[in-house]
Amino acid sequence: MSTGIRDKKQVAIYGLGNMGYLVGQRLAAEFAVKVADLDAKAVSRAAAEYQAEAIHDAAQLAECRAVVLCLPSPAASHGVLHQIAPHLDKHCIVVETSTVNPSDIAKSAAILKPLGIRLVDASIMAGVGQMAAGSATLLVGGADEDVAEVRDVLDAIAPKIVHFGPVGAGAAAKVINNAVAHAVMVVVVEAGAMATAAGLDCNKLVDLLADKQMGLHRPLTHRYAERIMAGNYAGGMPLEAARKDSVLALELAQSLGVPIFAIQGAHSVYEMAQCAGHGRDDYAAVAKIWDTWGKPAVPANDGRPA
Repeated sequence: MSTGIRDKKQVAIYGLGNMGYLVGQRLAAEFAVKVADLDAKAVSRAAAEYQAEAIHDAAQLAECRAVVLCLPSPAASHGVLHQIAPHLDKHCIVVETSTVNPSDIAKSAAILKPLGIRLVDASIMAGVGQMAAGSATLLVGGADEDVAEVRDVLDAIAPKIVHFGPVGAGAAAKVINNAVAHAVMVVVVEAGAMATAAGLDCNKLVDLLADKQMGLHRPLTHRYAERIMAGNYAGGMPLEAARKDSVLALELAQSLGVPIFAIQGAHSVYEMAQCAGHGRDDYAAVAKIWDTWGKPAVPANDGRPA
């Protein structure tokens, strides 16, 4: 019996931008793919390069077991869902790969729920180069059974799948990851400007900050993972000493005439934590400030000491 492309399970993708086109290409290696995009040239290219079927009418989606969205904005995703949802089979699952907030995912789920259509969010952690190379990661949110049902679709897109929790969890993880990366970018630029003004070798600065025993790694792997998550603030480098070092950094930047913003803002937290009486705790105790605001850095029921 023939096992040609039209005999494969059908998956549709909406959005053939730089990332979406590559997602479609990866899907086409495993499924019969239908594609839609406002750019007719991108649709024609997909038809020629990976035998995709152009979507001209939402009725063409009736036999699709999954519809993947890779669109530029939440509004675009919601607009597409309003258009296509009535035409989807009740067993179809929508997979949202666009970078959006959990509230946007909730709105998408609300559009689909009256029709019994399920949703899985699968935020892409990769640039186009990583997607093309097959080394992307998906941060996933959705019911266990729904994720399992479209696991072959997710696996076709990326080799690594991290299921964070219910619908919206993957989107939240992507936004948080990006927030950290973008904030660290500013800190690193400020550090580079200070190093340059001080006449330091910036290659050696990179080596210093990349060292797993210091630099950028320790706040995450030791202070957050080993101390904050365990509620262990005894011993270690006292917060008052970290505050003193932060003051030195501000003084150095001022003496060098280097404007700083992220480092300056972070210093305020050390001042608040010291004023709150945490000066002799390990400096990971800055997390206690968020506890007092009712927004703890880790869940209260994770086994930490009360």
